[in-house]
Amino acid sequence: MKNIATITLDFWDTITKYPFTEEIFMERVGHAHDIFQVYGLSYDRTIELMRSIYIHFEEIWINEHRTPTTAEMFKNLEKNSGVKFSEEHFNELVIYNENLVPDKYFKIDTDIIKAIKELSQKYKIILISDTGFEPGKALRKAIAGTGLKDIFKYEVFSDETGYSKPDPRAFKLASDISKTEFSKMLHIGDREEKDIKGAKSLGMYSILYTGFRDSDKDNTTADRIVSSWDEIMELLE
Repeated sequence: MKNIATITLDFWDTITKYPFTEEIFMERVGHAHDIFQVYGLSYDRTIELMRSIYIHFEEIWINEHRTPTTAEMFKNLEKNSGVKFSEEHFNELVIYNENLVPDKYFKIDTDIIKAIKELSQKYKIILISDTGFEPGKALRKAIAGTGLKDIFKYEVFSDETGYSKPDPRAFKLASDISKTEFSKMLHIGDREEKDIKGAKSLGMYSILYTGFRDSDKDNTTADRIVSSWDEIMELLE
């Protein structure tokens, strides 16, 4: 990996672990049920409907290469439930779910923050993130509290662009902003189908990071596989 000028970084499960836990899901359920019961929906039905959001998201993310917004996901939930929420309740559902993780569960290890800051002294750093419940605006707010706000030259968030990895437009936007040829760009991410194949399809270098998620380590076309940020730093020194 020679002559690298720009590094693009995946966000979830690369810089920070996505806190996808049953506890958080049930927290979402509890909030939703406070509203859903007004419309005659039971607790069990609430669980069923909230799980349907995740299924709906995965189908679109995998098949259409975009990530539905939180508002879009709750519009689909309205359709599935046959209930029309009031504007106040709908907005409350959207805002709560957009901000739950960034406000309460968001964390980046200090060692990773330090590593990214060190890399920024030598490379342009651009974030390319597929978003879920948490939109770009909520993630920017969370990032601001880590000291990385001014490190990223730009953030490519899928809810804002309308496309997600491996759509080449996500990487092309990073190339255009950084004014860097693909042959001088490196992408670091945790998913073969989204991160690695997306980057390599354009001639970028790629590193599969397995420190938070290692499901793709035995089936990857990445140039390198690393399990820690220390390994990343060693490769790029």
